Amino acid sequence: MTLSLHDHLSEAGVDKWIAEIGCTNAPIPRENIKTALAFFSRDMPRLPIDQAVGFLAAMDLSRPVREVTLRPGDRLLGFRTESESPFKLFFARRGASAEQSGINTARRGPVHFVVRQEVRALESFTTGAKDFWTAMVPGQALGFAIRALRAQRSEDREFAAIVMGGGQQLIVPESYSSLLVEQR
Repeated sequence: MTLSLHDHLSEAGVDKWIAEIGCTNAPIPRENIKTALAFFSRDMPRLPIDQAVGFLAAMDLSRPVREVTLRPGDRLLGFRTESESPFKLFFARRGASAEQSGINTARRGPVHFVVRQEVRALESFTTGAKDFWTAMVPGQALGFAIRALRAQRSEDREFAAIVMGGGQQLIVPESYSSLLVEQR
């Protein structure tokens, strides 16, 4: 089965994504997958398919997924480690909880941003996930989630943190061109 970011254009295409990420085949998740894929295909056309699968698997597809326009002066947060660029893809609105952001909070702190020019973003809610991309700290509890494990093709990875979700997140493509760091 070959996936494409343009699969939002057909019901058969959406069926492939439902099967790949293992979510419920119901009207709301289907519509949310279409919304996310339309955003990815238009605003992130070079997004690798495996990353798109991981992004969708980490979204709560039973809750709203929508495109929003961020305006100059809007304030955002990014939860970053000291060694990573502040300008990544995932952000939250000010006041969001790091613990509900769908990431391992170990060694992460808030970076405050202000929107400097209008930009489209994809807004969704996070779900629990298996975080492989953040280094764990000694003594941190391990776990695994079948849905996240399958969707992220992680059978070759042994250790990861299970993280909580439930918070809102924003995907902001090429954030370096539309956001300004206020405080790190």
